[in-house]
Amino acid sequence: MAGPSSCEVVLEAAPVSTAVAELGESPLWTADTGLRWLDVPGRQLHTLDLEGRHQCVPLSARITAVELGPEEDLLAVTSTGFGWLDPGSGHVEQFAEIVAAPVSMNDGGIDPRGRAWAGSAVRDGSRRGALYRLDGRGVTTHLEKLSMSNGIDWSPDGDELYHVDSTAGTVTAWQFHLDSGELDMPRLLRRIPEETGLPDGLTVDGNGDLWLALWGAGQVWRLDRETGETTAIVEVPVPCPTSCAFGGRDLSTLYITTANSGDAVGGGLLHAVDVPVRGLLPHRFSGGVPCV
Repeated sequence: MAGPSSCEVVLEAAPVSTAVAELGESPLWTADTGLRWLDVPGRQLHTLDLEGRHQCVPLSARITAVELGPEEDLLAVTSTGFGWLDPGSGHVEQFAEIVAAPVSMNDGGIDPRGRAWAGSAVRDGSRRGALYRLDGRGVTTHLEKLSMSNGIDWSPDGDELYHVDSTAGTVTAWQFHLDSGELDMPRLLRRIPEETGLPDGLTVDGNGDLWLALWGAGQVWRLDRETGETTAIVEVPVPCPTSCAFGGRDLSTLYITTANSGDAVGGGLLHAVDVPVRGLLPHRFSGGVPCV
C-alpha cells in the first residue's frame, strides 16, 4: 500500500487493555460506564470503566453488536435477530427472529430517532445479506443483495446514513429521511481495493467525517464526508482492526477493536488513540419491544 500523502495526518494507536478477544467488535461508549465491546465468538462482554478497570461478563448467547437500550438493558443484535442483553448477568433474551443459517446478522446502529438498524452477512458469495430496521412496529427490510453488511452510522444532522458492504469493498452514503426512516439516492463515497484491505466498522465524528477500520491493513482511515478522500490515518499495530468508536471524557479518544488474527502480537486487544476532533455520543433505542 502506498504511503500517506503530505495532507494526511498520521496517528498511532496503542493497546489500552490486556483482555484478548478472538474477534473484538461493537465498541460502545457511555459517559457513566466507560467503553464496552464484544468478543463475538468468545461470547463475552468486556467493559473498561472510567477508572481504567477491566470487567468481563460471559454471555448466554452469541451476539454480534450491542447498542443502548431504553433503560439499563442493552439492545443486542443476535446471530439471527434482535434481543435484550442484561449487561450485569450476560443473559440474552431474543425477541425478533429475522434470518437463519447460513445467513447471520452482523453490525448495527441506532439512528437519531431511536430506530435500530442491523445488517446480515453471507460468506459464500451469494449476496443474500440485507439491511434491516427495527422499531415499535416491527422489522422492515431496506437494502438487499449485500454480501457482508458492516459499519453503519449517521451524519451529525441525520440527513445521511453511511453503510459498509465489506466484501464488496464499498462505503455508501444514503440520503436519510429522519421522519420516515427511509433511504434514498445512494452515492458511492469510497471503494477500497481488495489488495488494500476490507472496510469494516465505522463511526462519524462531530465534523461529519467518517473513521473507517480497515481489516487486513492495520489502519483506521478518516474519510472526508463529501469526497471520501483519506484525510488522516491511524496506524494500528495489528493487521485486523474491526471497528471504532469515540469515547473519553471529552469524546476525543478513538477506541479501536481488533481481531486475534494469526500470530500478530497484540491482536484481539482494545487499542486507543487521542485524535484532534471530538466524536458524538451514541443514540439510544427508543422503539420498545415491537410486535414481530
